[in-house]
Amino acid sequence: MKSHRKIISTFIFVFIFLVASGLAVMTLTQADPDRDQFNCYTILVGKKASADGSVMIAHNEDDYGEIIVNVRKIAPKNYGQKVKINLGQGGVYETSGQVNGFLWIEATEQEFADSFINDQGVVITSNSCPSREEGEDFTAGGIGYMLRRIVAEKASSAREAVKLAGELIEKYGYRSSGRTYSIADKNEAWMLAVIKGRHWLAQRVPDKAVAVIPNFYTIRQIHLDDPDNFLGSPDLIEYARKNGWYDEKRDGPFDFKKVFNRPTKREPVFDGNTLRMWRGLSLLSGQKWEITDDFPFSFEPASPITVEKLMAVLRDHYEGTEYDATDGYKLGSPNKTKFRTICTSSTINSFVACLNKQQPELISALTWLAFGKPDTTLYLPLYSGLETLPPGAGFGPNHHDYELLYEQHFKPVDIKAASHELLSTRVRQYENLVEANYGQRIELVRKNLWSVEEEYLKTSREFENKFSTLYTRDKKAAQKLLTDYELNIFQKIIGLYDKLLEENRPAVAAPASEP
Repeated sequence: MKSHRKIISTFIFVFIFLVASGLAVMTLTQADPDRDQFNCYTILVGKKASADGSVMIAHNEDDYGEIIVNVRKIAPKNYGQKVKINLGQGGVYETSGQVNGFLWIEATEQEFADSFINDQGVVITSNSCPSREEGEDFTAGGIGYMLRRIVAEKASSAREAVKLAGELIEKYGYRSSGRTYSIADKNEAWMLAVIKGRHWLAQRVPDKAVAVIPNFYTIRQIHLDDPDNFLGSPDLIEYARKNGWYDEKRDGPFDFKKVFNRPTKREPVFDGNTLRMWRGLSLLSGQKWEITDDFPFSFEPASPITVEKLMAVLRDHYEGTEYDATDGYKLGSPNKTKFRTICTSSTINSFVACLNKQQPELISALTWLAFGKPDTTLYLPLYSGLETLPPGAGFGPNHHDYELLYEQHFKPVDIKAASHELLSTRVRQYENLVEANYGQRIELVRKNLWSVEEEYLKTSREFENKFSTLYTRDKKAAQKLLTDYELNIFQKIIGLYDKLLEENRPAVAAPASEP
């Protein structure tokens, strides 16, 4: 009995220490062989559906493992004559001439998790969408990781990005089972659905509409004879017929979602995709939906969409609904429940990108980025016009060395060595503290972090007005103003996290002495 008591005490001591130092691995999600089917969540907002005329993308990135959220700012480059880019699986891509710089939200060691916002204001992110295609149709290993990187470098608009991605898919073949890319610029938002191999389909989100995507295809009827709103493989329907997935007499009008989604036997309530899409529609449309409803590709919102509204959706755990499984957090963290929530245990970062053509170029693409689970941290403003990132935002060179950056991404030795300098490390440490006692510590998050976020939401508008006025007469001074603004924010937040970690680190009790 004495030895048992000692062992338990020692275990508690070690566990508390690890949690406090941010080294404990807290796997809160239930073991699930199909977990790749429930990664990520995205909302696209047309420019006439938002409160300020911005096209918007809101995204939760969900992944598993020891991941570092690292942000890079890559400068523009002129390759000159043709250079060969290694795609990582044996394929080679040739490029030349001037390419864009971009803001790169990196999830280390992950092949399909990164997001990009380039200097032209083009955003690309994605969701896993397993398709029913099981065959392989690749050239030299196909394309996967490098697709969004090439798009960020080369595309000057969302439409151009969609076409370029389609060309890459047709040339090399897509290696993943299936995926939906969300792509937007200051004028348009697109959803690009990719099927394993060489087939794809894209639909533009109507300007007055909002589209929600969990981890299944959401495009329904298609009209490839309407290139303003649809782009894709011309033989898509015939391809489905050839494989026995579609028969007009049996199935009626062609429905992309029904034809190409991987079939599931899950009940809707335990299908995390269905439940998350239901919640997004319910929160944004103002209509009552049932989880058994036939959800649309897009819908008009109940009121103009704001940044704050999208942040609230990305933080959601079905609070106040019949699917709120924590009883007001009395039963533990809402990120670990029997229902897959929008914000969940595997969420590693979150952002809301606002693309506004009314603003000067340097501040026309604003990304509100959370360096961890959005419910336990705050969103910070990052303008794509920054020349360099403030210390703590990320680590690594700012040039287009494909080979070096590829190696650093999949073998992040240098990034791990510098991780103690990063804001994302502090966010993860504090997140672990909150998760260990969610019901009490979430109030500290709201008091100490969300209040600062609210301040930045207000002051960002003041900053943009000041920047715009200065930009008209002195662009160099405006650039310095932007740099100083971001630097001050990150210095303050890193200091705040250091203070919170010190104040709220649990006291480590000494092992109980034997009676």
